[in-house]
Amino acid sequence: MDNIVKCECGASIDIAGVTPRKDGTKVWCRVCGKVTVHSHR
Repeated sequence: MDNIVKCECGASIDIAGVTPRKDGTKVWCRVCGKVTVHSHR
């Protein structure tokens, strides 16, 4: 399982400890403010 999400702006976001969800985890980027959905593998 990936614990680091790469945003489109290039920032790395650590999501270790977040509970995986069937529909994906919503991740908010502090750099650009974009919200992306990350699917755990």
